[in-house]
This record gives sequence, structure tokens and C-alpha cells, in this order.
Amino acid sequence: MDRLRTTLSAYQTVSLVSSSYLPVMFWFFPAVAVDYAKFDAQWAVLGVALVGCFSAWIQGALNERFPDMVGTDAHQLVFGKWLGKLIIWMYVPPYILFLGLTLYFGINLFKYYFPATPQYAIGAMLIAVSWRGAWLGIETLGRVATVIFTLSATGMLAAFIALYMQADKHWMSHTVAQPTAVFEGVYHLFPLYFGLNLVIALSPYYKHRKNTSIWYPVLSTTLAGSMIFILFCAVVANLGWMPLTKLTYPVQMALQLLRPQGFLIERLGVVIIVLSVGLGSVFQSNHIWALSTVIARLMGQPDDRFRRFTGVIVICEYLIALSISNPAQARQMENYILSPFSWLLLIITPGIELLLAYVRGIKTGDGGGRTPNGKPPQGDRQYREMYKTRT
Repeated sequence: MDRLRTTLSAYQTVSLVSSSYLPVMFWFFPAVAVDYAKFDAQWAVLGVALVGCFSAWIQGALNERFPDMVGTDAHQLVFGKWLGKLIIWMYVPPYILFLGLTLYFGINLFKYYFPATPQYAIGAMLIAVSWRGAWLGIETLGRVATVIFTLSATGMLAAFIALYMQADKHWMSHTVAQPTAVFEGVYHLFPLYFGLNLVIALSPYYKHRKNTSIWYPVLSTTLAGSMIFILFCAVVANLGWMPLTKLTYPVQMALQLLRPQGFLIERLGVVIIVLSVGLGSVFQSNHIWALSTVIARLMGQPDDRFRRFTGVIVICEYLIALSISNPAQARQMENYILSPFSWLLLIITPGIELLLAYVRGIKTGDGGGRTPNGKPPQGDRQYREMYKTRT
């Protein structure tokens, strides 16, 4: 594993993290914010961005305590073998549902431009590309994410700013009318960051630098939070407040209003949507790889045996995507299932794990848990068994 620990550069790590969340609610989150927080929706968007940064700090702190272990092994080390495995298995069903919902929304976006193409054909095309990306492994994913994320993020940020500037009115309320509505909006918006747990799967694959690498996930979520706030302001400025709740995909609708005169590409909004779908494919590849790696470790297999488990994940999420009848049903599943699970899996569980690790002094890598020759302490039976399976 020492060779794999230095595979990813800092920028590749940040790009991978940045392409691991947002897609499941990206195209309709302004409608969710306005629906629950009303005219305090901008504060709800800011609030969820702050919560996302806090969750990213927890993930980064866990990685710094266990720099040579994937999240599966760290959970077993902190919670014990059987409870740790039970907690990790708890992650699998909601994450497969999460991937299925994301695939469904990606199919819907493509369906808008290819109405005569069957839904199953579009889904098969998207999932085949993502499966191939996951099959190639983390090093390839890091390189692809660097290119796709850079192009998509730069293009979308420029488009959102241009969209905001072309609106007739730019005013936004600076007061909070109902604090409880803000909290409710934050609760329902948090699935935006579902998928951020990919961070702990990356821990052995990048070089950890003291007081630096802990901030990689926080940097990613800071950029993402700034982007979604600018996007929210742009959508509201162009479409208004309450009409957002009547649109299926308000972000897509707003981007289609972006037609800069005299520019090389006048239908710039369509190009941005296509780029974002490409980012969604990278997102799918990241999580197929991460989830199959988690399952491999749960089954006692080394990290590099993940490929044999990718097929099951791909089939499950494809069937989930095809079983969803309409966007309203998909949004209900996101609201009633992913919302509570996002708080449980992104804040509560990793927060308890980090607290227990600090209190019990559990740490691996440079700070403890290994002897100077890189082998586990002979008295630690549980860690010695995991070390054998990893090597």
C-alpha cells in the first residue's frame, strides 16, 4: 500500500472529492430551498454550505488519524470488528439508492435533448461509461477528474456569474424572517453533500502532509458552497422566488436563458449542461469504485480486488433508476430517505468515530498504531489480522 499512498497529487485529491457530491440535488436544489425556507432560502443555502464544510473537516480529520487505512478498516478499529462491519453495511443500501437517483436525474437531462431515445438506452450508455471508469481504478479516476472537474467548474462558475449579471434585478434580502424555516431548509438541503464520504476511501491513496492535507476536503466544500450560493442567486434573479417550486429542474431552465450575443457559442447554457453531465459520469465512476472497494474490504478481500464487485453495484443502481416513474417520486425518495441518512452518515457516525478515536487515543500511520518497521503492534490482535488481509 505504500506505493498507492502517493498515487494522487493534492489537486487530484481535491478534484476527486469535488466530483463526489452535489449531482443528486444540483438541478432542483433552489426549489427545495424556497419550498422549505421561503424568503429565507438564501440563508438556508449558506447554512448548508457551512454544514458541508464542517462535515468535510470531520472526514479530513479521520483521514489524518488513519492515513494508511480505508474507512472500512478504520471503523472496525474504532468500533470493534462486528459493530464496525455492521455500521459499514449500513452505508451500502442508501448509497446504492443515492447512485440510482443520480443516474435517474442524469437520464432525465439527456431525455430532454433526445426525446425519442428510450430511457433504458440512455441509462445503459451513461452507466456503461461510468462502469468503465470505475474499472480502470483510482489513478485513472484521479487524472480524469482533474480535467473534467476543472472544465466543468470553471465553465459553470462563469455561466452562473454571467446569468446573475444579465438579470434585471439583483437585490437579495439581508434579514432573517423565520430562523426555524432556515433550519428546516438546511435539513432538507444536506443531501447535496451526500457522497462526501468518498474522502475516507481515498485516505491511503494520497500523501498526507501535516497541517495541510486535512484541509483538502474543506477546500473542496468551500468552493462548492460558493458555487451553489452564486447559482442560487442567479436562478432566483432570473426566475423569481415562488415560480421555482413549480419547475422540475429550475437550474436547467435558468441556464437555457444564457445566450451571450456575439459569443463563439451562443447556446452556452446547453454546453454547460453537457459538461455537467460529464461530471456526473465521473461522479458515478468515483462511487462505483469506492463502494466496490468498501464491499471488498468487508468481504476480507484486498483493495485491488474491487472489480469483481462493481457489476452488482451497477446492476442495482441501473434497476433503481429504471424503476422510478417520475421526478416527483425521485424527489420524494431524496427527501424522505436521503435527508435523514445524510445527517446520519455524514455528521453523526463519523463524528462519533472521530470523538472515540481521540478519547481512546486510536491512531495509525506516523502518529501511532504501527511500530517503526511499519508493522502493527504484536499485542493488537484485531489490527494484526486486518494488516495481514491488506498485505
